[in-house]
Amino acid sequence: MSERAVAPAGAQMRILDERACARLLEWLLRGGEAPQEASPDLRWALAHLDDGVTWGRFDAAEGRWRLGSEIKPTVSPPVRRERLQQLRLFGPAAEILVWRDGERFCGRILADNPNGADLDKVLRPYTESRILLGDHVVEQLPGDFTHVGDRAGLQQVLPLAVTNDDLQHRRARLQVRHYWEQDAESGAVRIRATRLVDVFIEGE
Repeated sequence: MSERAVAPAGAQMRILDERACARLLEWLLRGGEAPQEASPDLRWALAHLDDGVTWGRFDAAEGRWRLGSEIKPTVSPPVRRERLQQLRLFGPAAEILVWRDGERFCGRILADNPNGADLDKVLRPYTESRILLGDHVVEQLPGDFTHVGDRAGLQQVLPLAVTNDDLQHRRARLQVRHYWEQDAESGAVRIRATRLVDVFIEGE
């Protein structure tokens, strides 16, 4: 995966080198002081690995990330460097994306540009919520994590306390934010980049 260094309309973007990516991975897995690349409102983690998906949540009281793999490793695989495809650390203000490029990791930080409100309406960033996978609770887990599944047999461990009623009414959501670009010749507008913003129960 790659992204142009020029930020999309309405956004600020910073490219991260391999050393910065290594610091972020170390912070996720080992804790300790947050690296300089981390903004203070990062709340959620989503790792895509060769063998599955692992969600996480930052525990401010303990000063560390809590991952679904700590609680249910049979469903939420441990985050290992050699199996990591991409990692997103995100919150309301920004998202850090780290992705594998061959044998190395690349990264970027994507955040709103304070001047985004001055853009033409068609280019202003747009936020939407998407329904999280799962239509029933398999098991309530410690630390407000929930093992959920669906009729197709897919499963994941969400970093939220979720009920069957939440899932049946599709209230477990992932909020995303889209940034646009416009073709100079045709005027056509398309999504240039998307970042994750929040994980939540709708109505709470």
